Amino acid sequence: MFWKANKGAAIVLLIGMLAAFAAYFIIGSGSQGDIDLAKKVLSTAICVVLFTAALLSFIQAKTGPSLEIVEELTEQHFEQMAALEAQYYGADCITPPAEAYRWYKRYPATTIAAAIGGQVVAFVNLFPVKESIYTALREGKFNDHTLTLDGLADPFDGSDEPLHMFLCCVLTEPAYRRLGLTRHLLALAVEQYEPVQQRCRRIITDNVTPAGAEFSRRYGFEQVQLSGHDSLIFEQDYADFVAHVSGTQQAEPTER
Repeated sequence: MFWKANKGAAIVLLIGMLAAFAAYFIIGSGSQGDIDLAKKVLSTAICVVLFTAALLSFIQAKTGPSLEIVEELTEQHFEQMAALEAQYYGADCITPPAEAYRWYKRYPATTIAAAIGGQVVAFVNLFPVKESIYTALREGKFNDHTLTLDGLADPFDGSDEPLHMFLCCVLTEPAYRRLGLTRHLLALAVEQYEPVQQRCRRIITDNVTPAGAEFSRRYGFEQVQLSGHDSLIFEQDYADFVAHVSGTQQAEPTER
């Protein structure tokens, strides 16, 4: 994605540097070469190339689509999310987009997503599930591919009952993983549940890829067991998870 956004600047930088060094060797080589002039030409050319590339990159950033948190998700966005997931695991581990959109329409806090030009590049699904669903997840007997709206719990129902949190999916396109986007989305997701955080007891993840398991370990989760659909189940106290997301508890230096 970043290559596409800065393709023009990268080409200018590459060609310009090649031309600068070519001029340096042409001017400075041979018996008639002027090495001092070659050095001046090289340094001047490098400065011009760097300035031109930076200016072009700036213009592209200003005129091109920018990365933003999607305020109101549509069913098309959920189809994009499912397509992202399909790059890493099979349809038997992906909640149908129409059903995930039903979750969002009933409980908007379930999904936080970032997009460029309307195309989702990263998202987080975090929400409470009913105790029976949580128990089945922990026992490795439930695949969230089959999770429906009826399995979700209302976090803002005004009761004092414990909430069993499920970090259903965390996915960021590779180009954005080193920019802190994943942690930012997690922080926004956690922020939505601050009014009921005292009710959130435990949180669970169901990881179907090695990268997912690595993410869980990085954020303080401990493995519980292998599920019936060959995924790894991780769990921890919700308060500890929030501390890892906020940075008050240091994460291990190593995403689902």
